[in-house]
Amino acid sequence: MFKTLEALDTQKHAELCYRGVEGYAFAREVSWAPLACSEMVQAAREMPVMFTTGERVRPVALLGLKRDTNAMVGDDGAWQGRYVPAHLRRYPFVLGETGKEGEFVVMIDRAAPNFSLPDDGVEEAAPLFEEGKPVPGGIVEKARAFLLDFQRELSQSERWLAPLKEHEVLVERQLTLTREGKKEVAVNGFAMVDAEKLKALDDATLAAWARSGLLGLVYAHLHSQGNTQALLRGIQQDAEAA
Repeated sequence: MFKTLEALDTQKHAELCYRGVEGYAFAREVSWAPLACSEMVQAAREMPVMFTTGERVRPVALLGLKRDTNAMVGDDGAWQGRYVPAHLRRYPFVLGETGKEGEFVVMIDRAAPNFSLPDDGVEEAAPLFEEGKPVPGGIVEKARAFLLDFQRELSQSERWLAPLKEHEVLVERQLTLTREGKKEVAVNGFAMVDAEKLKALDDATLAAWARSGLLGLVYAHLHSQGNTQALLRGIQQDAEAA
């Protein structure tokens, strides 16, 4: 999704202008998106929500059942759903690490069609900077606030979901699809909560998860698995169109 990242610089990008994102064609090859816990319930209504398998547990929304495919983006670039993950809404801006813990720099995808120079003659494009500073109330300030909030929520989500790994209720799953009688591996490398392991937890743990809200997120995740069929239909429709 991010092709050519550059740290936003008041001198290098002094004359750069920006116009808003129109459609989600840029996400056509994004098959999954990281989520914050605050997004899980909304995302789970339309997309399968899974978890990463590394040391840190992170929720992700599956957007396609094949690598580099996104069933949520239509042929015209329009989003085929109600909820758009924050990971996509931040484009073409993203935070970059500075090497110091907790410090970030705003970066842009310079290849994004949303950026232009005054001589390009792009209508409705607003300057990023004014007299060497971000335009007050402009896109740079808004993007920075959005990115920092999202980063903070992602970090909080890791801490919130840590008990899933601690209590060993996560199991790696491989999703497959069947086409013309043949099974094809579609998605692997993600985990989900094992319902039997969840039921085996003691009452005190389940009560603590219910009070913290974690149990509600677990159920949203489990119910979201029914959305896999919607993504499968999207793949089948693409195959028929081809």
